[in-house]
Amino acid sequence: MRSRPTARARRMAFCLALAGSIALAVEPDLPRVDGPRPSLTLSFVGDIMHHLVNAEMPDYDRLYDAVRDVLAVDDLSFANIEFPVDPAQEPAGFPVFNGSVAYIEAAIRGGFDVFALANNHTYDLGPAGVAATREVFRDLEARAAIFTNGIRSERGAELAATEIVYRGWRIGFVSITSFSNVWGSGPYINLVDYLNPTARSRFLDRVRSWSEEFDLLIISVHAGSEYVLSPVGHKVEFFRELSDAGAAVVWGHHPHVLQPWEHRNGGVIIYSAGNFISAQRRHQSPYVPFGRWAPTGDTAIFQVRVEDRQGGVESRLVRIPAFTKYLDPEHGLVLRTFDEVIAGELSLPWRAFYLARYAFMRRFAATEAFRELDLVR
Repeated sequence: MRSRPTARARRMAFCLALAGSIALAVEPDLPRVDGPRPSLTLSFVGDIMHHLVNAEMPDYDRLYDAVRDVLAVDDLSFANIEFPVDPAQEPAGFPVFNGSVAYIEAAIRGGFDVFALANNHTYDLGPAGVAATREVFRDLEARAAIFTNGIRSERGAELAATEIVYRGWRIGFVSITSFSNVWGSGPYINLVDYLNPTARSRFLDRVRSWSEEFDLLIISVHAGSEYVLSPVGHKVEFFRELSDAGAAVVWGHHPHVLQPWEHRNGGVIIYSAGNFISAQRRHQSPYVPFGRWAPTGDTAIFQVRVEDRQGGVESRLVRIPAFTKYLDPEHGLVLRTFDEVIAGELSLPWRAFYLARYAFMRRFAATEAFRELDLVR
């Protein structure tokens, strides 16, 4: 069991050792006292992909320049790592991914503390790749004081929650995927086929048990149909069942585009946080601001406020800073705010493209699910 304030101090030392210039806040070590626990701000994003356009960048830190200030002032920041990491093999992009330790270290320096590792690409390199990924993250957990879940501790091991002890809170974190691209991955990763009634029932029973064990339970789910802007019905049902079973935050990804969210049972359901770091917009034409690929380049940070109230814990989505992918002439495809991009030097077609994407994001934010929230340009 690790105390989070000590962990953040160790992570700051890790970042300074790697970069020499990134200062992260260190919270005071707050002992558990009677009465309400301090409120928390948790940030959730979507997929960190390892497309070769990103992997071949000269400086991975530039990927996170636009979001670093947002992530530096929250309590915990969550992201999905959608690739294995095997240092013995060459880095690779789609369709069979392999990332690098340096790529992960940049995400940590960017401000991320907690990583979901269960998704359809986790098993891309087979058992050896899963074992290598597990060892890479075990080393980073020790050196950088991060937290992970999604890969089983050994072949066939039982699904287990990762415990995060932070400012008097005992947080349980579980990462699952509903499918894998490669057959035979089930014994190695947290694979839960929720369309199978038996597997679904068993997992919901586990969620009920975990919800009793922890003050706050967060379930990461990699599931759904790609490139659609609304969740399919069976996914909505399962996510709501997870909420009903006691998950305070149900955090979804995989569709590569943003989907709506909802409040339920005093908690939050995020159906898809979209892409976060990716290059799926790399072939985008400025003359087609909609369709399959254009939404893959827009993203957001879903910031959830957790408060310890009489009668239970309440989690609410309070802020959604929005960002978009921009092809920087020096650094490649990086995140920028819409204000930065629109105020910059753009050709007329690209200016029209980004204005159309921003208008879409504003309309998206004005739907029922996003009402009364601050979508930050």
